[in-house]
Amino acid sequence: MAVSKNSRELPYNAQAEQAVLGSALLSRECLYTVFSRLNEEDFFVGKHQLIYRAIKNLFDKQTPVDVLTTTEELMNMKELETIGGVEYLQQCADAMVALSSIDYYINIVNDQAVLRRLIQTCRDIDAAYLSEEITDVNEFIANSETTLKDAVEKRRVAEFKKAKDVAEEVKLNIETPQEVKTDGVSGLTTGFDRLNKITQGFHPGDMIIVAARPSVGKTALALNFAYRAAKRTNKPIAIFSLEMPAEALIKRLIGVESAVSLTKITTGNLVGVERAKVANAIYKIGSLPIYIDDSPNGKLMDIIAKSRKLQANEPELGMIIVDYLGLVTTGSTSKGSDSRQEEVRKTSLALKALARELQVPIIVVSQLSRDVEKRGENKRPILSDLRDSGSIEQDADVVMLLYREDYYKNSKAPNNNAGNKKMSNLSGSERFEMVKEQKEKITGEPMGGDVSYVEVNVAKNRNGQTGNAYLFFYKSFGSFDEPTEEWLKQMREIAENAAN
Repeated sequence: MAVSKNSRELPYNAQAEQAVLGSALLSRECLYTVFSRLNEEDFFVGKHQLIYRAIKNLFDKQTPVDVLTTTEELMNMKELETIGGVEYLQQCADAMVALSSIDYYINIVNDQAVLRRLIQTCRDIDAAYLSEEITDVNEFIANSETTLKDAVEKRRVAEFKKAKDVAEEVKLNIETPQEVKTDGVSGLTTGFDRLNKITQGFHPGDMIIVAARPSVGKTALALNFAYRAAKRTNKPIAIFSLEMPAEALIKRLIGVESAVSLTKITTGNLVGVERAKVANAIYKIGSLPIYIDDSPNGKLMDIIAKSRKLQANEPELGMIIVDYLGLVTTGSTSKGSDSRQEEVRKTSLALKALARELQVPIIVVSQLSRDVEKRGENKRPILSDLRDSGSIEQDADVVMLLYREDYYKNSKAPNNNAGNKKMSNLSGSERFEMVKEQKEKITGEPMGGDVSYVEVNVAKNRNGQTGNAYLFFYKSFGSFDEPTEEWLKQMREIAENAAN
């Protein structure tokens, strides 16, 4: 397949562009793949850009895409004759390739687009050097380096990674240690009884916000939702991880399953039974139908297209997780706080629409604003603390706000004087530390895992009740668990004894 190569002409492959467009015209699966991997500017030939734009217009309007509808859309755009009429569209359709081959042709188009951007950027840097006075060489080099990096940023966007494949990679890393060792619900189960009672599970078409300040445990809780749902229902779960690589997520899931410290899993510094626990956890996590997309600089259109494509391949798709909202971009070039709020608004609306279209719950991890920190003693978050846009609260069906008192207070078990106070006068973390300490004395077994007590406030539930659920967060393992009835009974007994 010939590629344009001339001393001054930018590289492109017209036949590959034609094959990609023809496949998108005639195959729904190819269409999803094309829109998840290529943009209009990735096509060099002008009429191919117009055809892509017409197909995208139909795609965005959820109108069936074929030669007839694309012809009509090009007529509405007043561009049908520009592209060569219906005859040229039919030529594109005749150039269609099989689904099994579409990736090959997309890679050709994408590689040529990246190469064009790289060459053009080099030419621009050269022109700037020849035409402008360079007052600061280091600044010129730094700016040039940035533009070169931006030029090749879109090189071959990654696809989903199967949990089994990533788990195998993690297994190899663990087996080569580093040198320095340092149910009764109507929806998809949350995996936690109290949350199930409040929410009745995660429902198709719902957008669920899990929000907290940084490092409170929101990503860990979202992962626990994915892990428990996949384990109990065997439904495929999709995770878009915009901040953390797939390997790190799988290590966290291994920690949840094995109850082995994440530090030891990361370094491979495992001893005794820990190695067997981790090996067993890798096997179990690898068998779960979890799909991870860890592409950085996540674009909203990529998330939508990849989700549609995954559901086409996995009709039983159970849930989608986006971690996190603040890193999703819409492609807007405007800057400023107002434009950022508008970008969040568009993202929130689009994700809610996607949940309804695919009829799956979408969990969106979000940060809370710093207003929480400015309040007095009570720093429990409220709905107005949702960051960047009030539309998040409006669009969401369920909003869960996480609070950990030990995040703000380094609370230890109360001293003797404090121990004489009534339990009702102690803070939540003080109560937990007292009860934990006394339970460990009674049972002779440490709770371990650097455990914290987390309040999950279901502050909004469009179709049900609101309320609090209380969970143990074993930070060392990245694992959440909920108090058993026996534990709650012991808590009540210890509270009564301490009050007397």
